Amino acid sequence: MDYRAIATLASLTHASCMRYPDASGHLIRTSIIASCLAGIMGLDAAEQQCIRLATPVHDLGKLAIPDRVLLKPAKLDPEERRIMERHSRIGAELLAGSIHELHQYASVIARHHHERFDGSGYPDHLVGQNVPLPARVVAVADAFDAMTEARCYRPSMTDDEAKAVILEGSGTHFDPVAAQAFLGGFPSILRARRAANELLSLGSDATVVARLYGLTRRDFAEGWLTTG
Repeated sequence: MDYRAIATLASLTHASCMRYPDASGHLIRTSIIASCLAGIMGLDAAEQQCIRLATPVHDLGKLAIPDRVLLKPAKLDPEERRIMERHSRIGAELLAGSIHELHQYASVIARHHHERFDGSGYPDHLVGQNVPLPARVVAVADAFDAMTEARCYRPSMTDDEAKAVILEGSGTHFDPVAAQAFLGGFPSILRARRAANELLSLGSDATVVARLYGLTRRDFAEGWLTTG
């Protein structure tokens, strides 16, 4: 893969990690869990790698969401929810301006990871297999990690509670193939999460992000916004 494309994603991931408390944990875990799920589903090694590299910028658009919404210590009201939902379009548009295929791939994930299999998601209300496969994979990983994280307005779910939500949402919220693979391969998912948490324990966000992308800290600093 193109070094500059990878280095730029690493820099954008680093920026995303600094946007709100605990962002790095969610982004790194979602990336590694999604890559693991792709493997369970039988996607080839190249696709697994693309998902691992692209997923950490799935929430890139949150860089443009106002603090009063993004950092609100309570549930969002309907208008705030509409503002928050803009992050998928914003992130996709930021990434889509690049000529690099990996950035285009990441743009698809950023735009569509909140679509739902039954068409009730956003931003485009896509249905079923019209939702791009990488986004369907990331949707399951993203939801699982979000549910098992504590939030200021709710406690974290247990793993079993989160699994029950994914099972219930199979075929409506989630792609049933991805959901069933997640549930059937759950021991592997837990190993992936442990690996992500071990990576997160290495130190600063910059160190963790560089390791995730197989770069030195200097490498990805030099790749900042190299999207031409």
